[in-house]
Amino acid sequence: MRRRLKAAVLAFALVCLHTIVPTQDGNSATPLANKPISIRADEITHSRSGGRVTAAGNVEIVQDGLVLRAQKIVYDKLADRMSASGKVVLVDPSGDEFYADTVEISGDLKDAVANGIRVRLRDKSRFASKAGRLIGATRTELDEAVYTTCPVCEEDPAAPPAWRIKAQEVVRDTEKETITYRDAVLEVWGVPVLYTPYFEQPDVGVRRKTGLLVPAFGSHGELGLIAQMPVFLEFAPDRDATFTPILTEHEGVVGLVEYRQRFRGGSLRAEGSVTSGSTETEQRALRGHFDGGIDYDINGNWRSGAKVSVASDDTYLGRYRFSDDRMLTSNVFLEGFFGRNYAAGNLYRFQGLRPTDDSKTIPLVMPEVDFSLLSARDRLGGRLGVEGNVRSLVRSVGTDSVRMSLDTGWQLPYTSPRGQRLNLFARLQTDGYWIDRPAERSADITGRAFPQAGLDWRFPLVRHRDGFSQIVEPIMGFVVAPRGGNSDRIPNEDSLDLELDDTNVFDRSRATGLDLVENGKRMYYGLQGRLLGHGRMEANAFLGQSYRFGGSDLFPSGSGLDEDLSDIVGRVDVEYREYLRLLYRFRYDYEKLRSRRDEIGASFGPDAFKISANYLFIDNQPSPMGSEDRREINLGLDAKITDSVALRGETQRDIQDGRYLWHRGEIAYREDCYDVSFSFERTLTRDRDIRPTNTFLLRVSLTAPRAN
Repeated sequence: MRRRLKAAVLAFALVCLHTIVPTQDGNSATPLANKPISIRADEITHSRSGGRVTAAGNVEIVQDGLVLRAQKIVYDKLADRMSASGKVVLVDPSGDEFYADTVEISGDLKDAVANGIRVRLRDKSRFASKAGRLIGATRTELDEAVYTTCPVCEEDPAAPPAWRIKAQEVVRDTEKETITYRDAVLEVWGVPVLYTPYFEQPDVGVRRKTGLLVPAFGSHGELGLIAQMPVFLEFAPDRDATFTPILTEHEGVVGLVEYRQRFRGGSLRAEGSVTSGSTETEQRALRGHFDGGIDYDINGNWRSGAKVSVASDDTYLGRYRFSDDRMLTSNVFLEGFFGRNYAAGNLYRFQGLRPTDDSKTIPLVMPEVDFSLLSARDRLGGRLGVEGNVRSLVRSVGTDSVRMSLDTGWQLPYTSPRGQRLNLFARLQTDGYWIDRPAERSADITGRAFPQAGLDWRFPLVRHRDGFSQIVEPIMGFVVAPRGGNSDRIPNEDSLDLELDDTNVFDRSRATGLDLVENGKRMYYGLQGRLLGHGRMEANAFLGQSYRFGGSDLFPSGSGLDEDLSDIVGRVDVEYREYLRLLYRFRYDYEKLRSRRDEIGASFGPDAFKISANYLFIDNQPSPMGSEDRREINLGLDAKITDSVALRGETQRDIQDGRYLWHRGEIAYREDCYDVSFSFERTLTRDRDIRPTNTFLLRVSLTAPRAN
């Protein structure tokens, strides 16, 4: 049902009384009296006593967009009652249509009786009742009522709809915003499938109301049969929660709760689950997780917040299909924005979920403070910037450290009259460290001052011809810095994961953090271009490389930066409307004439039938976990078979190991008044008590008709 679904008796009475019944002082009973009224009828008569007014024969009353039609409308002033009969029809400005055989209503509009009620709302949903009563203007009781959102079959109007609810009594309470059914039966294509002695739903158009949500049923290879039965709980307009009991055949019940709240200046969200399930080492153990966060705007400059993400053990989230994360991050933050300036403070806690993670060696960041200051332009057009960082790492086992870093820089951009763009920069990074090594019973204080300067040159060339725009931009730059700066006394905590690609080949430092500085002298050069054409066609390309003077063993083998000449990196991106998208990123070893990294993403076809493919190849990529080769491919299909049927499929294969990682598929069917989806997933990886398994899930929901 919809909010516009009124008790038909009330709607009829309002219009009838508004249009033809004056009060004792000559004013209409409602504000509608000020609106123009148009009345048509074959005959309008008044009784001799003046106590009865009758409009008969094709009666039509129009006022302020409301249209009432009936064969006869009578108002009895002495009894203070009004009646309408004979194909009574009301059409309101929204397009809702109300029908009845007869209507009788009291003069105060609070009580009424109607027979043969039928309603067709503007969203095409339908409602019918044998008889109905309006009590106290807020409670509507309907006898032998039927409700459905399904349209009438054009070929066979008498055929039962896809679904409908039939009830002996339906009560609508506008104060409580509820509709209750007694002795209700859900029919699917005319076949009774579910009976309930009592059922309650939110009133028509109510967006948030405590009640059941769409359930899901399925099967999981490890958990057995599963059923999700979500319940929505509304506490206030700004607070609600969703409680989802997940019933499993082999692991019992998993309780999942999500709480949401908005308040002035911020919001809160928290999700948690708990169960007593089996683990890799125990038959039965308490398992669960919590993931939540809060954000709060203190004022126009400052905001704060926190995020907590924890799990009882490494495999819980994956086993119960809550998340595929391999690292959980919790933090508390405070940050401020002041024009071009910024400051932030953070506390971090990490929980590793990989088999090799050791919680005792994973540090706590307590705290990390960052600030950034940027001046206005000086007389030359340059800007002075200062970036600072204070970081403290604490471990149960391993090295603790405190770092204080200050990076002061100045840069001067310049554009020549011919369009050449130059950017001159100079910076000084100063770092101080306190390092505590409990295992060695030693502490150390060290530091460094590391200057750097450079020049970046670019010359974009533009041409327009035959409806196409072409941009070609050569790029060259030099970076100068002293040798050294990376003492063995300085622990490298934030620059372990190094990779050269098209996004950082021209950076002033290719290191990912502050603990490692890129020393020595180097130059970089490259070319990028862009092509724009008719029909929303666009193509972009990039190619770049760097050269280090004098060599360095700063970066590990396989990073692409371990030789004087770096690997060649590039990117090609082509897009044509919604039919084609192609992205190719690569890193190429110029000396050995082989690819070191290929990343290809492509999608073809219109939205009705789209094929996608993603390929990733990494040759001996160094990482904190060690060097490894990766070669994977992902294939996907999205097809809209008909207006009602959609099909999705996806698979991922590890080409390096010659095995599939997972398959996923879903078929969804939607008609005007219901949705059905069936999904399937097969995972083929192992991680302790997470084993290869098949998962099936079925969802069925009764919905409002689709808009045309």
